[in-house]
Amino acid sequence: MSAPTRMSLLAVHTDENLLGTTHLYPLPDKIGKAWPALRQMYRGITGSQGNLPYAGLLTVLRAIGYTCATLYPQSKEHPPKYLATSRPIDRDDLHDAIVLWEQALLQTDRDKFSFAYQSEIADLIAGTTPEETSLWEHFTSTGNCIDAPGWVWRAASWAVASRLAAKHWEIDGRTVRFRLDLDGNLLVWDPDLLWTNTWAAAYSDKDTETPDEENPEWKNRIHYSTLRLEVAAKSYPGLHTPVAAVEPIVSRLGNTLRSARTGWFAPRAADGPLLKLAFGGYGEHTHVDHTTRLALDAWTRLHGEAVFPRAANETDFLAPSTCDLSGAPGNLRVLIPFSGAYSIGKGFGMYGHRELARYASTALGQQLLETEQVAGRAFGSRRTTDQGRDSVLLDDPRLGEILLTAGRERLRILVLYRHQEQRTRMQRLLAYHYNRPDLAARMPEAQSVPLNDHVEAFLQPAADLLRHGDHHMQRPGLAWQLHGLDAPEGTRLLALCETEYDAKAWGRQRRESRKTGSTTIDPYELDAKPHAVRELARLGVLTQFLTPHKPGRRNPRKKDREITNDLDRLGRELEGDHRGHMAVADLHRSAGLIHPRLTDALTFGPNGMKEPLVHVGLHLRQQLGKRRGKLTDPPRLIWTLVALVPGPDKLWQPLAYLPNADAPGGVWLDYATANTRHRARPLPEGRRKDAQLPRSIDKALWELGLFANAATGYNLYVSGDEARSIWPLLANRHLGRTPEPDGTLDKRPALPGFTLSADQRPRAVLRVTAGNDHIATPALIERLEKTDEEEAEYQERKLSTGIFRMSGSTHNFILCNLPQQYTGGSRHSRAGEKYTRWASASAEEQAETWYSHTATEISVLHLPDGHAPATYAVAAARLCDHALHWNYRTRYPAPIHLGIQMDKDHWEYRRTVEEESEAEN
Repeated sequence: MSAPTRMSLLAVHTDENLLGTTHLYPLPDKIGKAWPALRQMYRGITGSQGNLPYAGLLTVLRAIGYTCATLYPQSKEHPPKYLATSRPIDRDDLHDAIVLWEQALLQTDRDKFSFAYQSEIADLIAGTTPEETSLWEHFTSTGNCIDAPGWVWRAASWAVASRLAAKHWEIDGRTVRFRLDLDGNLLVWDPDLLWTNTWAAAYSDKDTETPDEENPEWKNRIHYSTLRLEVAAKSYPGLHTPVAAVEPIVSRLGNTLRSARTGWFAPRAADGPLLKLAFGGYGEHTHVDHTTRLALDAWTRLHGEAVFPRAANETDFLAPSTCDLSGAPGNLRVLIPFSGAYSIGKGFGMYGHRELARYASTALGQQLLETEQVAGRAFGSRRTTDQGRDSVLLDDPRLGEILLTAGRERLRILVLYRHQEQRTRMQRLLAYHYNRPDLAARMPEAQSVPLNDHVEAFLQPAADLLRHGDHHMQRPGLAWQLHGLDAPEGTRLLALCETEYDAKAWGRQRRESRKTGSTTIDPYELDAKPHAVRELARLGVLTQFLTPHKPGRRNPRKKDREITNDLDRLGRELEGDHRGHMAVADLHRSAGLIHPRLTDALTFGPNGMKEPLVHVGLHLRQQLGKRRGKLTDPPRLIWTLVALVPGPDKLWQPLAYLPNADAPGGVWLDYATANTRHRARPLPEGRRKDAQLPRSIDKALWELGLFANAATGYNLYVSGDEARSIWPLLANRHLGRTPEPDGTLDKRPALPGFTLSADQRPRAVLRVTAGNDHIATPALIERLEKTDEEEAEYQERKLSTGIFRMSGSTHNFILCNLPQQYTGGSRHSRAGEKYTRWASASAEEQAETWYSHTATEISVLHLPDGHAPATYAVAAARLCDHALHWNYRTRYPAPIHLGIQMDKDHWEYRRTVEEESEAEN
């Protein structure tokens, strides 16, 4: 019987005709001598220790040949063995491109470039006869998936994008044409199809402050945005053919090259691919990066068409800051270098995703990737709040038992403040959440104030400790001077702290500090938060910071409840303080409180997991070291294991594994204690490829058995974003392969826990991946309906929040979600539901984010024989839906989410990045 609901993703199947052929240039053996000789010359001139920067050469070959071009295999030391192109390149053009690229990388003066330059590499490559071969033949089946060399995936993506670019898209009365760029992605380039807006129009009816910009005409400046499609050929678990995924992105174009990172240049040839440019530097020192510069040097010589204008006395590209992009977009366009307030919002909307899926399927002549709904996601006992308050948890008569299961008998909350208004705010929040409205107006200071039988507050000023500034050396002593640290045994110490943080203002100040000769100090260097977190953790205190109150939007669909008592009245007054409510909730998360409703959530319904199992989440992240001049700090490796252990009477014990700081091994502790010790020390050094890492994790899983209580085993949920390269069976290309009896595959641990004996291994291992890097976006929702003639047919639906099994697969599932903002009641929360941005004439609507479905992929990689994969997938979905301390859902199952939050709580967590992110969807 057909599933009642099916969902199509924004991805299509492929076949041999769609992918076409590729041309392989087998490089002669002599390249093995010529390549190292040129590399040695390049290193001597530049001081580089890497391989030859052939990315610039490939850029030129793609531009002159209108083709995909790849050298492989990619290596930092060894020369490539093949050149692969989607179409053959004229021999003379190929030779000239290599000659110019070689002179450019050897830093030859521009006026001395010559096509007569003698290049052995050019002679060898250009003298090779290409061999045409079917791209389809290079995909190989690997059990439950497929694999191919990296160049094959790139060539397949280019073939799909080229087919899409050749087909116009009729939508909302517009004819949309896409242009291919050198990365194989598509852009809407036609100026008439760009979306426009101004600050004045976007904010005319709002109380929001406009950005504080020096340009007095800022409010009337027109901003532009365009649609960009990222096209990628991918493998999907259980499918034996490649899939082409299309991801729509709203890319916002900048008015200046200052601090830009990515740009495009349209050559004179209308049908040629757009040149993609990369930039480095900041402000007036923004410059074309080295690889792009090499490519442009060669490309300009071949075409006689400069990307940047030159003055009469210029021998190089002009500083990008002199290029005027303030008018309508022309041949040169860049993305704005950082996200923030902008007059055109993000996102393409649900209607746009649906219609784009239909367009892609028609243009490529292929079926969309379909999924079928699996019963079992819906369940009761989901966390809800009453005007921001978790009354189910805090009013539960078993709160004392919940606290004891979490590791302590009582909580003491230190309320640390600088300003009186913030003291009053935090006091009122605690009085409300702990049902003590009598304490909202008056709460004694510097003494223990009972909030209920198990929780007490301790208010006191801590102005110098919390004040931003360069007095970090004084903060340890200031922390020691706090009152309330001498709590009775069995008491967990928490701190709710005031802080000041304005992301936009700090971002502007940070950029100003980078300017040459600037006397402005980077605000993150003065930030009190990381130092306070560390010093208080060393004293056994877990901190939660609360930023100034920012009134949230009120849901107009929500009716005001009748006020019957003082608690209702206080709740009405605090209704818009979402930051405050979430700070209190996160304080409870840090303390490790888990309500017994988790048991009901997991066991509910016929697909519920009735057997008592420990649920373990593995989160892993590698953080690159900060650059300090020419020096770089060692990379940091953070991995967390968090276990939810079922106990008697539906109570759950949260545990976290704390690795030793300087030696192998570690210890399981209750979640809050492990979190405290984690914050009290620096992040450990390490890399994902460290050979000891899988063994350390397996040892931790073995030791978990000591805390199993009544559980009969454990499920392991692995965050798939960063761990795929560590364990072979986490990667698609190895799915379906059988590990050796010792749990290894290709002499590596096959999965986490697999080097243990069979009875100590995980009951099930699930890879959970969130985000669009690996998952196609949900697009079409259709439900099976009966017509008047009793015939069944699928009818289109707009929304879905189900769990779906991939067609053709038994172990791979897609969890379809709706963004929280989309389900809200604000005026434009559902912008894009019935039309695209091209059909919107509202400046205010264009300034909003247009939401669409999001997806989480759940792959059941290991489970006992005879068990249904859907049971374990449903458990993972419910652990996403059952947010322990959030109003709605989390991106990952609760154990992984707790590990991610534990990582983010650390004072060395990279809150800022070296390169500003580009403002796009």
